[in-house]
Amino acid sequence: MKLSFPNSSEIIANEDLTPTQSWFTYFQDIWKMLSGGLGISIGGMLNINTTSANNTSTGATDLISYSLAPFLKNNGDVLEIEAWGVYASNANNKTITLNFGGQTILTTGAIAANAGSWNIKATIIRKTATTQEIIASIISSNSSVLESATRTAGTQDLTTALIIKCVGTGGATNDITQHALKINLTPNI
Repeated sequence: MKLSFPNSSEIIANEDLTPTQSWFTYFQDIWKMLSGGLGISIGGMLNINTTSANNTSTGATDLISYSLAPFLKNNGDVLEIEAWGVYASNANNKTITLNFGGQTILTTGAIAANAGSWNIKATIIRKTATTQEIIASIISSNSSVLESATRTAGTQDLTTALIIKCVGTGGATNDITQHALKINLTPNI
């Protein structure tokens, strides 16, 4: 295996401490050499954001979001997303969606969830550069929210940056609060 050291003038990591694309590839190549073809992959947390965000007014509001660099380079790479928060204590209809790029991969639909916590998990597996296998699920301490799972055939272009975000729609400001968004990557090398 031949290794190419990235340009020495290129920064190693972005402001959010994620490695730049060429350094990410370089570190993956080093790991491939060190693991000796054992099929061991380096994975881990790409992002954790615990700055709470609330919906505003009655329109759809982007809550916590993350810009995913084109890190899913190999077929079989796995991205895991977890988001959680709470519903306000009122009878207003509330909707939460999880978006991956331009696709909605989970939506609760409008439900009158009066208080309670919610937790969304999603797994995205790269099939090709433009197709993904996606499963997303929600659980909640509020009985109005039906625990469910949704399978989606992903069609996002993984060679470009994609936005991962939760969107909240309520009947009033602060009907939905998202407390965290966590994103993990397990490469298939």
